[in-house]
Amino acid sequence: MVDLGWSRLALPGLVLLALGFLAPMLLLAGYSVLRDGANGQLILAPTLSNYTRILGDSLYLRVLASTVLLGALVALICAALAYPLAYFLVRTRSRFRAALMFLMLTPLLVSSVIRNIGWIPILGDHGAVNFFLLALHLIDRPLTLMNNLTGVVIALVHALLPFMTLMLMTVIQRIDPHIEDAARSLGASPWRLFWRVVLPLSSRGLAAGAALVFAIAVSSYTTPTIMGGGKLLVMATFIVQQVQIVLRYAFGAALTIVLFAAALGLSSLGARWFEREGA
Repeated sequence: MVDLGWSRLALPGLVLLALGFLAPMLLLAGYSVLRDGANGQLILAPTLSNYTRILGDSLYLRVLASTVLLGALVALICAALAYPLAYFLVRTRSRFRAALMFLMLTPLLVSSVIRNIGWIPILGDHGAVNFFLLALHLIDRPLTLMNNLTGVVIALVHALLPFMTLMLMTVIQRIDPHIEDAARSLGASPWRLFWRVVLPLSSRGLAAGAALVFAIAVSSYTTPTIMGGGKLLVMATFIVQQVQIVLRYAFGAALTIVLFAAALGLSSLGARWFEREGA
């Protein structure tokens, strides 16, 4: 039976979510079936031509595919980096654990603009990374680490790694350490212990973290704009171009709905796959 007291307390939050998310999405869905006129005018003639144009043009599909690829790369790298970090933070008894937790969360405490600008003196042609690689004679010329997919992926991984780590910490701390001790006593190597014990028992956290990171990555705008230098076109930057420059509001709304549907669908499929593989 649902506790009516808690349901009343949840009502303000539900109303806020509805007003801040559901209502704008419904409004965008309504705009997406209209026609674009001259100078940003909307023609009140319902049509699905915006969607057929998006799904029938290879240019828009390539932009969508590059966006999905970006989200998948960021989610995969975040998962690979977050597992050992989350496991260490959960199992360590170091007195510096609180300080390490704070360092892990610092990307969430800094504005996305400042955080991305901070990568410029590190990844630029004359930045710290290229300086040390050239000084060690590991490369002959500076690596191009910005204004491309590489720079955007690095910046997004830096920003979203805390989300994946927190999701994994939540499930790893529920794993009884005695189960791992039993596996070690039976001769399981660290690698086998991870694949046969830790990974299956933490698959729900991995699924939730991957879905969250993927959804944020494919919808990000600030990072692709700054780190991509206008040379990497993803759905978020493309939508802004259509709305702010070309003044095609209906078409921009349709692109937004397509991006939302793709992110929601792929995140759900990925989460189910992770849970099934870990079951």
